[in-house]
Amino acid sequence: MSPAEGSADADKREEFGRLAAPELSAAYQLATRILGNRGDAEDAVNEAALRAWGSFDRLRDHGAFRPWLTRIVVNVCRNNLRHRRVLQIDPLGEDDRPAADSFEGGLLRDGVARALGCLGAEQRVVVVLRYWNDLAIDEIARIVGVPSGTVKWRLYAANRRIKTELSRSGWEVER
Repeated sequence: MSPAEGSADADKREEFGRLAAPELSAAYQLATRILGNRGDAEDAVNEAALRAWGSFDRLRDHGAFRPWLTRIVVNVCRNNLRHRRVLQIDPLGEDDRPAADSFEGGLLRDGVARALGCLGAEQRVVVVLRYWNDLAIDEIARIVGVPSGTVKWRLYAANRRIKTELSRSGWEVER
């Protein structure tokens, strides 16, 4: 390896680290919400970071690093969900609840978490991106790689399924 190649590799590592470091926490939170447990989320973010590093040379616009990494994380999570037979959801811990949380609010969140577990990978991803990450329909469509109408349909179907699951659990849900 020539000194110029070594310098270029060092520059690439430095740039990747500079861009990735502030995004890893958000990537982990996204993966945790999609996958339902922390261990799988850690594995998914690690795999996504490795994939991102492996294809970093192909990222033309470093200003688009966040949506690019988000798409990689979502794809890794979707693949994980597709190959899973049973979805394991960690129960809410004390650190997951606001200090002033009511018992009923905690039960509702647990019910929503269980209802999310009933969704397929495609619906779960769009629900998390829309309601937890507060992304617009068009942005979700770009990340997931489908038309906006498909995202809207997946959200509609997922919301119906969540409402059905919550109703079965005894929650009154507006139709």
